[in-house]
Amino acid sequence: MRAISRRTLLSLAIVAALGTGLSGEATSQTATAQTVIGIANLGPHPSLTRTIAGFKEEMAKAGYIDGKNTSYVYSDANFTQALMPQMFAQILTKKPALILTLTTSVSQVARSAVPDRRIPLIFAEVTDPVVAGLVPNWTHGGDRFTGASDLQDFDAMLVFAKRLFPGLTSFGVLYSPGEANDVVTNQALEAAAERAGLTFKAVSVEAVNDLAQRAQLLKGVGFVYLTGSNLVQSAIPSVAASMARLRVPIISSETEAIKQGMATASFAVSLESVGANAARLAVRALKGEPTNLLPVVKPASSDYVTSISRREFAKLGLQIPSSFESCQCFIN
Repeated sequence: MRAISRRTLLSLAIVAALGTGLSGEATSQTATAQTVIGIANLGPHPSLTRTIAGFKEEMAKAGYIDGKNTSYVYSDANFTQALMPQMFAQILTKKPALILTLTTSVSQVARSAVPDRRIPLIFAEVTDPVVAGLVPNWTHGGDRFTGASDLQDFDAMLVFAKRLFPGLTSFGVLYSPGEANDVVTNQALEAAAERAGLTFKAVSVEAVNDLAQRAQLLKGVGFVYLTGSNLVQSAIPSVAASMARLRVPIISSETEAIKQGMATASFAVSLESVGANAARLAVRALKGEPTNLLPVVKPASSDYVTSISRREFAKLGLQIPSSFESCQCFIN
C-alpha cells in the first residue's frame, strides 16, 4: 500500500505539474494576446503627432490600451512618396488588425500597398476623401476606407479674419499644385472669399526651396492663410520669415505654428479631435462593422480652437481689436 501510494502520489504530482505548465502557457497566451494597430504616417511632424496622440487617447477610452491589450506598430515615409510601399510592408509584417493612414498621399498608396482586403483602413488628415478617391461620397465609407476629415469651415475662418483685421480686403495662400488636398482647398477658399467679398490670391510652389521666393508674390495681402498643405507645412519657418519681412500677418489652420511664434493667429480644427474622430470609427471597424457603412466624420463646431498671439501682433505694429479683449484665446 505504501509503495502504491508513493507511485500514485508521484503520478499525480507529474500530472499536476504538466497541468500547471499547460495552464500557465494558456494564461500567458491570453495575457499577451493584443490587438495590433498599424500607423502609417507621411513623416514626423508636430501636427501629425498630435493627431496620432488624439487617436490613441480615444482608443484607450474605448478599452484599447497601449501596452496592455493593444500594441501599435508605427512607420513613416519621411515625406518621401517612394518610401511608402516599404513603410506599409514594414507594418504588415506585424499582422495588424487595422491601419490608420495619415494624409491623403499615404492613404491613396495604401490601396495598393495593403493587398489584404480584410484589414480595415482608417484615414485621418485628409481634407476631401471623395476627390482623393477614398470614399464614394461624404455619407458612406468606401470598400476599404473610412475616416476623419480635417476639412476647415472657411466661411467661419473668414468671419474670424474680418473681425480680427478690420478693413480687410484680401488674403492669400501658398499651395502645391501636385497635392490633391491643396487644389480642393483652393477651390473652397476662392468660393468662400467671393461670399465674404474678399480678393483671394493663390501662389503655387513646386518645391520647398522655392517657397521664400514665391512668398514675395503675396506682398500687400491682408493676411496669409496657412493651409494643411504638406509642402507648406514642412517649411513653415521659411514662410513665417518671408511674411515677417513683408509685414504680413499669418492665420494658421493648425495650432503648432502660433505656439512656435510663426503665426499671428490661428483658427483651427483641433488635430487631437481629428484623431479622436478617426478612433471612434476604428473601434467600430474592429468590432466588425464594414467600412462602407461608416460615414466620413467632418469636424464639428466643438472641434475648433482659436488662438491669438499678442507678441506677433506687436511685432507687426498691429492692434488687437477691443472686441477680443475678453477672449480666452491669447497665448502670450
